[in-house]
Amino acid sequence: MTAPDWLRLGGGLTALPLADGRSLRLLTSREVLEARREGMTLEGDRALCSNACLLARALVREGEPVYPSGGAVLEDLSPEEIESLAKTWADFDRRENPGLTASVDRVEELKEKLKTLPQERLKWKVLRAFGALPTEERAKAMTGRDFLWCALHLLLDEEEVLARLCPTCRAQAQEEHCPVCGGQPGELCAETNGAFDWERFQALREG
Repeated sequence: MTAPDWLRLGGGLTALPLADGRSLRLLTSREVLEARREGMTLEGDRALCSNACLLARALVREGEPVYPSGGAVLEDLSPEEIESLAKTWADFDRRENPGLTASVDRVEELKEKLKTLPQERLKWKVLRAFGALPTEERAKAMTGRDFLWCALHLLLDEEEVLARLCPTCRAQAQEEHCPVCGGQPGELCAETNGAFDWERFQALREG
């Protein structure tokens, strides 16, 4: 069963098993750039050399690289094998690693889907609060219980802050306000921007 795009964003497959015991793993952006840089130093067809260097990083067996360099790939595999494996990796990367090259429509689709997944939003808020990325080992080691434990403490922290306020300030703090002008959401008309400094705009326009 193919994982949906929103799930891949949160952590889908990281390696594609091949029939001979090897696997093609996803590469970081830095590794892809390093493969391209190494490919430029090899003699031969530019695309073939680039793909060979990419495979040198992507092809693994039991987690260890099969080839030490792109040159070793060129010596051991035929151009047809390199092209086939590179295409397999590209398809896998496109499917399991949607990135910044995604279309505007795809980005909007994923964003709307994440809105309906409170558990994913909860994880993000916990990671943001603790300054962690999902690729870090400390984040990977966290279970659902760990995320819930952290989230509950964050909520309790907010409640403790509210408890120290007087009833009037507490009521105001619990109301939703515009983060820019402090006004009530929706009270500004579409043509009005509360954060826009008209006097500064006129001064800059007049030089």
